[in-house]
Amino acid sequence: MPRIQTLCPRCKQPIVADVQLLFDMTTDPTAKQKMLSRGTNSARCQACGYEGMISSPVVYHDPEKELLLTYFPPELGLPITEQEKQIGPLINQVVNALPAEKRKGYLFQPRTMFTFQTLIDTVLEADGITKEMIEAQQKRINVLQRLLSIPNPEDRITVIRQEAELIDGETFALLSTLIQSASMQGDEANAKVLAQLQSEMLQETEFGRKLLA
Repeated sequence: MPRIQTLCPRCKQPIVADVQLLFDMTTDPTAKQKMLSRGTNSARCQACGYEGMISSPVVYHDPEKELLLTYFPPELGLPITEQEKQIGPLINQVVNALPAEKRKGYLFQPRTMFTFQTLIDTVLEADGITKEMIEAQQKRINVLQRLLSIPNPEDRITVIRQEAELIDGETFALLSTLIQSASMQGDEANAKVLAQLQSEMLQETEFGRKLLA
């Protein structure tokens, strides 16, 4: 992964970041996971403390799904001709990595994504994960985060009852994953808090009581 010098999105001071421009499932089976996790193309600014994604072009290729997607951040303010100069060599790498017999028409009609989130949504939709499913999952995560921010058990129970519709099998599965992750990392204090929340959700929701039964 090349290191480049760019500007901090917040304070505009020069920073050095590890940047991956091409995510190609042909040459790297973990490319999709790397991109979806948003663990790449991020940096930390020593000057202002900013930590997060930086603006960079991205080309994503999945030959199995016949996806060739390109994204160029508009905030970079480069003309189309300059964008093509940066994206073109990446697409050539994609084509050259495939045997001649596997080069299909989609390779010569890459789809332009206007936002990074649209790129992510398109990749997930190809896996059968719709935007509605993603939004529903995010609502469950938001409920768990809200509950974990409430220190008083009585207040927590009130919110659990209010949000009972969102507390279902997927919510309990998310919570179980968090508990397991905390335990594996040796974070017993956090695991205990999560387990307490799980117990309250089991006792105070209809779905939880069914699980207990």
